[in-house]
Amino acid sequence: MDVLKEIIKREGKPIPMTVNTPFLMDQPDKVWFIDQGQINVYTVQLAQGQPEGKRFYFFTANQHQILMGLDSANSQFNIGFSADATEDSLVYEFDLRRLKELALDKTGSEAYLPLIAQLVSEWVENVFFGISENENHPNQAASVLIKKGERVILREGESIAAQKRVVWATIRTRKSDALLINSNGKLVKPPSDILLPLCRESFWESSGNLGLKFIDTLEAIQDEAAWLGLKTLDETIFSLEKQEIDFVSKNEQIRLKAKYQNQYIKTVQALKDAEGILNKEAADKYARSLRVQTDDVLFNACQIVAEPSRIRLTPPFENTKEGYDPIGDIARASKVRYREVLLEGKWWQNDSGALLGFVKDSETPLALMPVKGNRYEAYNPVTKETFRVTADNAELIDKVAFTFYKPFPKKKITLTDLLRFGLLKERRDIYILIVMGVIGTGLGLITPILTGVLFDTVIPNAGKFQVLQVGFALLMALVGYVLFELTEGFALLRIETKMDHSLQAAVWDRLLDLPASFFRKFTTGDLADRAMGINEIRKLLSGVVITTILSSVFSLLNFFLLFYYSVTLAFVALGISIVEVLIMYWIGRWQISREKKALNYDGKTQGVVLQLLNGISKFRVTGTEIRAFNHWLRLFNKSKQYSFEAARVENIQTLINSVMPLISSAIIYAAFFGSNEWGKLSTGQFLAFNAAYGAFLSAMLAMSAASLTIFQVFPIYDRTRPILETMPENDDRKSNPGKLKGNIEVSKVNFRYNKDAPLVLNDISLRLRSGEYVAFVGASGSGKSTLVRLLLGFEKPEVGSIFYDNQDLNKLDLRLVRRQIGVVLQDGQLTPGDIFSNIVGSSPQLTMDDAWEAAKMAAFDEDIKQMPMGMHTIISEGGSTLSGGQKQRLLIARTLVHKPRIVIFDEATSALDNRTQAVITESLNKLQATRIVIAHRLSTIKNVDKIFVFDQGRLAQVGTYDELLDKEGLFKALATRQLA
Repeated sequence: MDVLKEIIKREGKPIPMTVNTPFLMDQPDKVWFIDQGQINVYTVQLAQGQPEGKRFYFFTANQHQILMGLDSANSQFNIGFSADATEDSLVYEFDLRRLKELALDKTGSEAYLPLIAQLVSEWVENVFFGISENENHPNQAASVLIKKGERVILREGESIAAQKRVVWATIRTRKSDALLINSNGKLVKPPSDILLPLCRESFWESSGNLGLKFIDTLEAIQDEAAWLGLKTLDETIFSLEKQEIDFVSKNEQIRLKAKYQNQYIKTVQALKDAEGILNKEAADKYARSLRVQTDDVLFNACQIVAEPSRIRLTPPFENTKEGYDPIGDIARASKVRYREVLLEGKWWQNDSGALLGFVKDSETPLALMPVKGNRYEAYNPVTKETFRVTADNAELIDKVAFTFYKPFPKKKITLTDLLRFGLLKERRDIYILIVMGVIGTGLGLITPILTGVLFDTVIPNAGKFQVLQVGFALLMALVGYVLFELTEGFALLRIETKMDHSLQAAVWDRLLDLPASFFRKFTTGDLADRAMGINEIRKLLSGVVITTILSSVFSLLNFFLLFYYSVTLAFVALGISIVEVLIMYWIGRWQISREKKALNYDGKTQGVVLQLLNGISKFRVTGTEIRAFNHWLRLFNKSKQYSFEAARVENIQTLINSVMPLISSAIIYAAFFGSNEWGKLSTGQFLAFNAAYGAFLSAMLAMSAASLTIFQVFPIYDRTRPILETMPENDDRKSNPGKLKGNIEVSKVNFRYNKDAPLVLNDISLRLRSGEYVAFVGASGSGKSTLVRLLLGFEKPEVGSIFYDNQDLNKLDLRLVRRQIGVVLQDGQLTPGDIFSNIVGSSPQLTMDDAWEAAKMAAFDEDIKQMPMGMHTIISEGGSTLSGGQKQRLLIARTLVHKPRIVIFDEATSALDNRTQAVITESLNKLQATRIVIAHRLSTIKNVDKIFVFDQGRLAQVGTYDELLDKEGLFKALATRQLA
């Protein structure tokens, strides 16, 4: 490059550039060589030869690349290209005629020709890279990939693209109108035959048979026809960019129209609400609950169904809609979970919560809403009609419905947040609990009061009729108390059931949203035990415990009744209660410490059990079963030791609760006879005091017994706390990445797994363009797999950033990013089931044909055909019925079936032979996805576009296989060892 660069600098015109100092690339006889910096090229609309309106990003040209002038003055599309520096830059304006002379000069060809070929190839790739990024005509998977020296006949319905390097083919003047470039680009008929470039980012189609022979750029630029071909492309490029601008402008008009239509809908709804104030029949109660007004009836129905659970739904972005799964699109955009529900039997007579249904054999959505009296009504957002679901019309509703699950807020979750979340929809039942508790306690006060009346008034007066009245009153109080307790029990049962359902679903949703770094802290068994902690807490606090606590709180009314009869004895009772509370508090803390240690060791034991079960075969091979058993037994003994100590503490508390009534009664009697209350209280009042104190003491003892269970909650909650307090990796502030195109940039990244650990990645910077095929190589521990973890968002860089299509990964919704990346690991796991389900997974849009196509791309189709049940062949746990190579090919098929824009292979072809690897490589080339391969066998990466060599966390070398093999360095040393 230095030789050519010197000529350009000597003969060219220097143009210093700063940011926001653009110039038009409208001189077709000029080229601009970028000596320093980086230039962004934008598509602009022209008016009288000058840019006007919004500019549209086209591509970025880097240092030591060229920009060619395009003839916008003679174009019919009024389109041009504007160049603007991204930083202080220096470019040299140079005559295109002089560049052609250097290329066609036979005497200097050896010095200049390869350099000029590189510049021209990079210019072509840059231009078509910009075109391939267009939403109107994005790049597609070509049916045939071309290399230099090949001859092909391009037939109608086929498409071709270059496999790797830019290639050129002669286009006859009479055949030029048959060629289509990137779907919509037609050639202006050239005056003579031309050589036309084809690269990886472009693709050709034809309306008739075209015979083509391809040569490389080095050979092509020595022919005047190639330079004429570049100029002929100007109008095609303008045409494609004009179509893109029109497409984007049309979408913007649609967006604005939708915006104004939304405002109109809101106005109409507001007027309808106003009408509904006076005319209840005109009020649409469900439409009023819509938080977001849209004309999407499915989204409106989903909003109505989600409203009782306080779930706020977000309409999906157009660029992320998958079409085949509209409910999934809404759920993903709103970051909530959903599942199918089967409507069986007389489902409309049971409260199963709000459901999203559909009219049978139709796509018309229905909001199935539970109403009072254990019945359902259906709201049709299309007709705005509501009807009650009965046996007559239930058959008109599809049997498959959907329900949404509310997630925890994207913040640290406290115990208070848990209770608030679980009881969010249960206010009615909570009010019933409180009201029933107050009434039941009030009825309980009747017993001590009537006891005093009975012994002070009725018995001394021998009032037989009054005795019957008192007895009847006590009987009615008992009946009322039983009925209120029954109502309270039903309300409590409803709270328990719904709370358990919503809380446990939210916990597992939170667990699935946690960053990958979180899972390094716990074993699988221990983590599962922690996740189920919320359910254990609910079980401990349910039923008797909640009822006991509420009853005990409300029984404090008996405590105030004690002061009504005797202040002195009431203070004695208060003193006894305080002593008991202090004893229970001290015992409770003692119990918590034992329970916490027992639970920690129990979690460790669970984790070890799962690991031991997975490694049984290895233990038998090595003869170390007794060592594995001893390891488990040590943890198990510790767990049971602390559990036994906690049980001893519980026994002590039970003993105290047993003797406390006797001790407290003795103290009360001693205080009564030893004080001046002896003459003040009548027999009836003293008996009433005793009855009230008995009720109060029973409540306190019941509460202390319940505290035994409550004390067990705290260590369980402490174990669950890491799940609740760790922030999820996706929160509401993360943006939607849109449909990825495959561009990746890693900028000055440093990373270490722990603060005190050495750097695993040190100042790593690299850039991958859409469709590139690259390899990461290096010794074990050099940082290859760690970089992949960072690319997937499993870890965050300590310093630096990672970009997908110029979007910072740290600001993107990682779930939407990962859905567009296919990853195949060397030790990937298969799911028990058949081959078909392993390939397509749970994707509803994928068919048997898709599965066969993916299997063919992975060179696995012939193996499947030889199996007796074909695609329905059952795979056992761990895929033990398949060979290592078959397992890897099935994992590859599972990835390729989704046709991802980015594919990452982590030594995923180690068990495959060369022929199979060649088939898979060809399939990936046709897919035209960005491909990253982590390889230890260097023979498998000979044909990649670029190799990144890692050494101790640093990027040591970059280049092609042949380039690196010719240089002294780590790559050559690794290759030499493997070839030796």
